[in-house]
Amino acid sequence: MYEGKIIKFYREKAKITQEQLGQGICSVTHISKIERGLTEYSPEITMLLAQKLSINLEEEAASLKNVKKKLDQWKEMIISQDYSSATTVYHEFQTNEMIAISGYHLYYLLLKAIYYLKQNSVDNAVELIDFLDKKRNKLNNYEENLLQHVKGIYYMTIDEHLKSIDLLKSINFDMYSNAMVYYDLAAAYHHIHSPVLAYYYGEKALNAYKQRNYFLGVIDTENLMLIEVESGQHRNFKETKEQYDELIRLCDLCNSPEKKAKILHNYAYEHLKRKKYREAGKLYKASMDLKQQKSNIYLLSLEGYVRCGNEGGFIAKEALLALVEEGLAVATEIGDPLYQHVFWLHYYTILDLEEKYYFYLTKKALPYFKEHGFFVTMQRYERELFNYYLKNNQLQKAVETADYIINKDESTLLV
Repeated sequence: MYEGKIIKFYREKAKITQEQLGQGICSVTHISKIERGLTEYSPEITMLLAQKLSINLEEEAASLKNVKKKLDQWKEMIISQDYSSATTVYHEFQTNEMIAISGYHLYYLLLKAIYYLKQNSVDNAVELIDFLDKKRNKLNNYEENLLQHVKGIYYMTIDEHLKSIDLLKSINFDMYSNAMVYYDLAAAYHHIHSPVLAYYYGEKALNAYKQRNYFLGVIDTENLMLIEVESGQHRNFKETKEQYDELIRLCDLCNSPEKKAKILHNYAYEHLKRKKYREAGKLYKASMDLKQQKSNIYLLSLEGYVRCGNEGGFIAKEALLALVEEGLAVATEIGDPLYQHVFWLHYYTILDLEEKYYFYLTKKALPYFKEHGFFVTMQRYERELFNYYLKNNQLQKAVETADYIINKDESTLLV
């Protein structure tokens, strides 16, 4: 079945003609039929052709037959978030030239696109998505649904969550379903503040992750579902604490500091919402200690720590200013304008420079948040601006500001 494809592949790689390969062995016509799988051929002939091409035909055929199994294993590595193993397999496939003749080349490219997206290599994924879109007529039904999943993940990475939901909802779940696609759908609904549907698909993801004992996925999903439950704010905080403590314990069991940092951050935010500033500050600091300093997720927790220290009054002004300077330095070094603006606002707040604070907020920070789609951050500061206008009896400006914050919810949680 595969011998003809293999012979053709290596003949073309060697840049020799069918006539040159068959010289002294068999006719050009016979070579052509072997390569196209149109004729029976003796083992002696294929052995002689393989010797001339300097290949072990038996090993090459066995490797080619194993491609589908290896691809399925790679998919499960990505779903289970075993990215160390997934990266090893990725490099193996990168050097496997014969994937193109395996019959599973498009399936490979689809999985490769998901791998890139989960590794935040968006530009590489976009190239593959564009190519695969042009090959839609060659995809089988499973691959067609997989492509919808790939595109759904992509649109989530660029914050087009409604488009992501449309794509993910178009999937035929009887033909294509796994824990990851349910989790991605839950996450997309979370981002559009639809807690009921986020929780619904979260449950589906959780059950699927548990069936396969994919504990990193369990952590992510239970974290997301806990966020949705907490969005109602009518829950006994003791239950919330017990669930977060259990998630932290699971992170330790799985030896996943990255997940633990995320859980600690969200746990801190739940304390901050309840104005438990000292407890929140300790959790933000613990989250920061597990993160790479020169990253926006570090700055997210640092900002929470500064906010707690200032509003809770348990960090001295000089120390707060030093933390703000650290935030500004990191944000500048990694090229993150969002946190440059946020830490400048903290700077003016700590020094009690109200006039400069609101001038900077209205002229620089808010326009940037709005232009670049940082709506959650914008809503938080719009609330402050609304109260400021009311206090200063600027009622028309207060009404205009209220348009942005009616029925909106502040959130600095990580999913």
